[in-house]
Amino acid sequence: MTLHDIGFTNENIEKYMRLLADGSGTQKQRMGMLNKKRNGILSEVHFKEKQISRLDYLRYEIQKENQKMGD
Repeated sequence: MTLHDIGFTNENIEKYMRLLADGSGTQKQRMGMLNKKRNGILSEVHFKEKQISRLDYLRYEIQKENQKMGD
């Protein structure tokens, strides 16, 4: 997987690659970049999960109304 595949911008990819070229002394900075990206993605996932829950609730309410009309 490349940095682009995980959503890094071209600017961040360049920064990461410069740090990588500078050697092992940049591990902390590179890890920080990866952690920041990971946390951002997790926030997006949690937001999407909330959206799905809300959609499912609305679907449930519609199904419940349909059942009442069928009674």
